[in-house]
Amino acid sequence: MLKSKVEAGKTMPDWSWKSQRRIWLATWLAAVVAAGAFGEENWSRFRGPNGSGVAAGVSFAATWADADYQWKVSLPGNGHSSPVAWGDRLFVTTADEQTGELSLIALDAESGETLWSESFASSPHHLHAANSYASSSPTVDHRQVYITWSNGQELWAAALTHAGEEAWSRRLGPLDYGHGFGGSPVVVDGRLIVANDNSGESFVTALDVEAGEPRWRRERAAGKESYATPAVWRGADCRLQIVVHSTGEGMAGLSPQDGDVLWQVKDVFPERCVLSPLVAGGLVFGGTGEGGNGKSFTAVRPPSAAGGEATVAYELSKSLPQVPTPVATDDLLFVWSDRGVASCYDLQTGKLHWTERLGGNYFSSPVIAGDTLYAVAADGEVIAIAADSTFKLLGRSELGEASSATPMIHRGRMYLRGESSLVCLSGEPATVDR
Repeated sequence: MLKSKVEAGKTMPDWSWKSQRRIWLATWLAAVVAAGAFGEENWSRFRGPNGSGVAAGVSFAATWADADYQWKVSLPGNGHSSPVAWGDRLFVTTADEQTGELSLIALDAESGETLWSESFASSPHHLHAANSYASSSPTVDHRQVYITWSNGQELWAAALTHAGEEAWSRRLGPLDYGHGFGGSPVVVDGRLIVANDNSGESFVTALDVEAGEPRWRRERAAGKESYATPAVWRGADCRLQIVVHSTGEGMAGLSPQDGDVLWQVKDVFPERCVLSPLVAGGLVFGGTGEGGNGKSFTAVRPPSAAGGEATVAYELSKSLPQVPTPVATDDLLFVWSDRGVASCYDLQTGKLHWTERLGGNYFSSPVIAGDTLYAVAADGEVIAIAADSTFKLLGRSELGEASSATPMIHRGRMYLRGESSLVCLSGEPATVDR
């Protein structure tokens, strides 16, 4: 498929919380150590490490202007995907709106210089007005960068080296998305995980990252299409589990080795799943919605031992998101609705601390840097608020163009993608004082 190359509120018993908290704290501390004091961990997938959307070791200004950017570069075509990064390289996808052709672009993280671009053939097909041919974010590891895309009838995946050489490409199977494809892959334990939950033939598959050969394929019940990017849960035995969401299967934890279902909570997602699973504080959060409104939002406690049952910890019911994935820090959960209503809850109980209407429409997800939460509206306004149990509006800035992409934070810099450009904002080591 490689076409061309261009150089350049309802609470359940908390019986397993103590053991799960120990596991969560150990995982969190390991992530902090790996990240270092200045956000050194690679932002290797949609929403960064395990989809958390958090960069604890760096802070940025609450407001800024164009003159404050380290650099700003134009991107060809159009796209809603978020960039990812490994080391000194950024990777972002974009697409030709007329032909559907997808391009993967590598840029120098410090200068914004384009290092190379690879194109993948596709064809025009129906999309929702809020979707694009480049809505799926790449994922990257020390070996390669990986992408998924659709030509309207089939789902494809490909891997390229960091230097832009194609390692492999593979047709994964048919799909039936009424609004077009947009799911993002992740790498787990040497496997590329791709979820393809739609109204037709549905499955989750694992491909060997080096050769692209299938390791396993788990057939799934069809339902309304899902755009949720998988996350990783580490069980009580410290083994990794892949968390996937869909209307047909609900929330489930799969074995990375063979795709077996290790636990499952069905019937929690009555509408399509767009926001991605969030793992925080010993819980897994997920939601569903339709028409720009969230319909349900559920906190699930996975089983504390192999063979155990997952339980619903609590459910939220007001100002829910359909598209923006929530973000959590310390003992706080921040939920940002598509219609610009932000809410802060106690992470463990779902008790409301505050809710505020900030305005705008949102297709991107909020992120936290240091003690500040940033959210990018569809018209390009960036809102900064305190990531705190007391509401405080810190500032508003303008990208100057529409945006549907979630910010990326990597090695002390924040990268924000508009529909036709990518900008870099420098930060400084965070001093969190609450």
